[in-house]
Amino acid sequence: MNTNRTLALGLAAIGLLLIVAGPLLPGGERALVNDPPRTGHVTDLARADDGSILAGTQDGELWRLADGTWAPVDVDLGGAPVTALAADLSGDPSKGPIGTGAGLVNAPGTLPPITVRVSDESATAAGLVVATGDGLLVEADGDWQRQLPGVHVYRLEPQRIDGTDYLHAGTVDAGVYTAPVSDLAGFSPNSDGLPQQGNVFSFVITAGGRLVAGTSKGLYWQEAPMQPWQPLKVGLEQSRMLSLHLEPERGDTQRLWIGSDDGLFSVALTEDDAGVTAAAYAEPAAGPDDGLRYGVSWIVPFEDGVMFSSGGVYQFGSFGLPGWYWISLLGVVLLLLGGWLFPARDAAPASAGNAPD
Repeated sequence: MNTNRTLALGLAAIGLLLIVAGPLLPGGERALVNDPPRTGHVTDLARADDGSILAGTQDGELWRLADGTWAPVDVDLGGAPVTALAADLSGDPSKGPIGTGAGLVNAPGTLPPITVRVSDESATAAGLVVATGDGLLVEADGDWQRQLPGVHVYRLEPQRIDGTDYLHAGTVDAGVYTAPVSDLAGFSPNSDGLPQQGNVFSFVITAGGRLVAGTSKGLYWQEAPMQPWQPLKVGLEQSRMLSLHLEPERGDTQRLWIGSDDGLFSVALTEDDAGVTAAAYAEPAAGPDDGLRYGVSWIVPFEDGVMFSSGGVYQFGSFGLPGWYWISLLGVVLLLLGGWLFPARDAAPASAGNAPD
């Protein structure tokens, strides 16, 4: 009987240990689905100043993730795809200008409506700048001034260097154009060193203030505006660099996240007086169990990792061991088995009144 009791107690103890340990076992970094209950393909992803995440969809929905819960943003976008959320995310996301496939919603002040597809937008000290397939629309004197007509502008990136603010325009087939914010009528070609007829899909600013461009043929960096571009070799030179995000500097390196048609990658960058180099080739990030069906179009910081869009929304960070619940379930089984094997208490002795003579 003592043997049965010892076995039962041992099984129960192991079961309790497994129940508790299951969700705590480290599993490393990987991507998990963290998707709003959307009906359309996610077309834009942005991080607001308060840390919440905004996701726009192909069906004209706008969702906000705050305190771990996705909720719809009450704004009528007419069912048009959400294409630009980056202009002003400091207040109510339903009130700021939102770029769509049919134009600009909530244009500032009394500016005339924009009814063409908006590919990006940037709020500058001189006013709002809107990128379209036919150049730029620049806010000036209560109206829109067109710049770079005939140029398909895909992405905008502000940069402050040596006390001067610049705005860069990444284009389809025409490289980069750049202008000081003090003279947004003066955009000039800034493509020396970039691939001929290259598409520029993304930008990021390094800790040292250098500009990195993601193109249809790899990455390039630039010491300062209008200076020659240099290749940044990370092993993805034949891939489209659809999105970029750079984590804050840690020690001597910076972690660059790269979204491409082939998935999510990261690489450590080093930066010194000579420029920017990759410490090694980019490594693919562990994706969700069912893989990614689309290219990674947007990457934003989130908690201890990043959040990215690839048709839906995914979160990449440190998570517990995959399938940990099976370990906890085994613990429950062992606990129940221990309880079943535990010997029943001996029957109580007969009372004195019923004792035989």
